[in-house]
Parts: sequence; structure tokens; C-alpha cells
Amino acid sequence: MHPMSPAFTRTALLASTLGLALAAGCATAPATTASQAAPSVSAPPAGRQPAPTDPALAPLAFLEGHWVTVLPNGMVSEESWLPARGKSMLGSFRQTRTDGNPAFFEFTQIVASEGTLLLRQIHVHTRFETDARRKDAMFLKLAKAEDGRATFVPIADGEFGEGSSAHAGDLASVTYARGTNADGVDMLTLRIESRPVKDPKNPDAEPKPQVLEIAMKRAE
Repeated sequence: MHPMSPAFTRTALLASTLGLALAAGCATAPATTASQAAPSVSAPPAGRQPAPTDPALAPLAFLEGHWVTVLPNGMVSEESWLPARGKSMLGSFRQTRTDGNPAFFEFTQIVASEGTLLLRQIHVHTRFETDARRKDAMFLKLAKAEDGRATFVPIADGEFGEGSSAHAGDLASVTYARGTNADGVDMLTLRIESRPVKDPKNPDAEPKPQVLEIAMKRAE
């Protein structure tokens, strides 16, 4: 039999000693008591709940949905409103040309604030370019809401904080009204009315309000 090399002897001795130590430790280690058990992990806090919808928005629930109309010139106007959530509603308007390209977009928020409902709207062109005449958001407030009808009017300068302004030009009011047409089709009508303005074609005539109405049916 060949004698074991010193290196092998040291390795074998170390392994043997380590094995005995581990065996002894396993045999003599005291059992873990309840007081020494790992602390239990408390249950995570309950998740936060979504904010309730502000009741001030309830009279505007009639806006919810997708509304569309085809204009006499073949262009399509459509408006969509998401349901009220928390303190706000969000609406979008799109007008599409007959070649399929968008003419413009409008995005509208209605927010319950300052004890009333505030409407802000931005207007952008085909490539989201800001209209130089409407670079600031239009700022209106609720004047009246009842029975599926709501009218907003421009705020007064400084009414909602220093520097606040309507940025609404000659606009007098915007009215949304829900109803049905003669065929019983569900409709949303948008009525935009200006302050009395002069007719450039007849400057001597008495100034009169200009009115634009867009009647849209619920999209199928």
C-alpha cells in the first residue's frame, strides 16, 4: 500500500473534523422555542379605494357616450365623453375631411371645483398645431344644468384666481342638450352662441348673436 501524501492527509482530516462538528451540532442544538420563532409578518394594509364620483357632476351624465354627424359637405363631426370619475369628465371632438385627414381636434375637461363646474378646452389643428387665435385654453363655468341640458358661459377676468381669463373671444355661451329626433334617435346637440356682433356684409345692421348648432346622434 502506498503511503498517503501529506496534502491528502490534511484534506481528509479537515473533512473528517468538519463532518464530526456538524454531526455534533445537529445532535446537541436545542429545539427552537415559540419565543424564538421568527416574527410573523403583518398583513399588508388594505389597498386604497378609488375616489368617489363628485355628485356635482351627476347632472352632466347625459353627455356620456360617442356622438356623430355627417355634415352637408361630407365632413364628419364627432364627440366622445368618458363617464364622470372623481371630480372630472373628459370629452374629445374630431372633425374629419372628405379626404380622410383630420381638420381639427378639441379636448374638453369639466372639473368640479370652487363650488361649481369649470370647463376648459383646447383646440389644435391636423398635426396638433396650436391655433394662433386659440393658443390659450378656453375657460368657462356652468351657468345652468337641468333635465339633460347644460349651459356654460365665459368666466370673468380674475374670477378664478389672479390672471384667470376666459380666452373665449366673442363667445357668449355653449349649451349641450340631450334629446330624441322625430325618428326617436338619441341625439346630443351642441349649440354655440356669440355675443351680438356686426355683420361684415351689412355693417349698418343691428349687431346680432351668431348661432351654430351641431346635432349628433349616438354612434352605433
